[in-house]
Amino acid sequence: MVYWQHLTRQANEAHTRADYVDAQELGKKALACAEATFEDDFQLDAESAVSAVVVSYMSLAEVSISMKEWLQANDYFERGVHFLQSVIVAPNILPEHRQLIDHVANHIRFEWGLFQQTYGNKLAVAQRVHRVNWLKQQASTVTVWQGSYGY
Repeated sequence: MVYWQHLTRQANEAHTRADYVDAQELGKKALACAEATFEDDFQLDAESAVSAVVVSYMSLAEVSISMKEWLQANDYFERGVHFLQSVIVAPNILPEHRQLIDHVANHIRFEWGLFQQTYGNKLAVAQRVHRVNWLKQQASTVTVWQGSYGY
């Protein structure tokens, strides 16, 4: 948890300096650290373990927003909710831990809703551009493949 705190502090400082690439890299490392130690940390201190993962996802979403990477920001919100959903369905989870996770997941959903309200138009445009680029890539792949077989 100490290493996660160190990485998170560095990521926040980089974000404050508007060094978004560095903030993103450090944030990804912090998230990987929080997820890698989650099970052990959860047994010791469930609230801190859940907070570490959620803070990491939310920080990465904020960095993505600062970088105007709407799809990526949306993805971090979604991944945060999915992570918590995967934890809450564990059969051996205590009722108080289930309540904690449910509360935190609701908070992420609320923040995600605010993001979508604020940047919804930009997100929709980014989704359309992404889809068009994907379709173009698929079309060029088909053309290259067909061409290599003499079609």
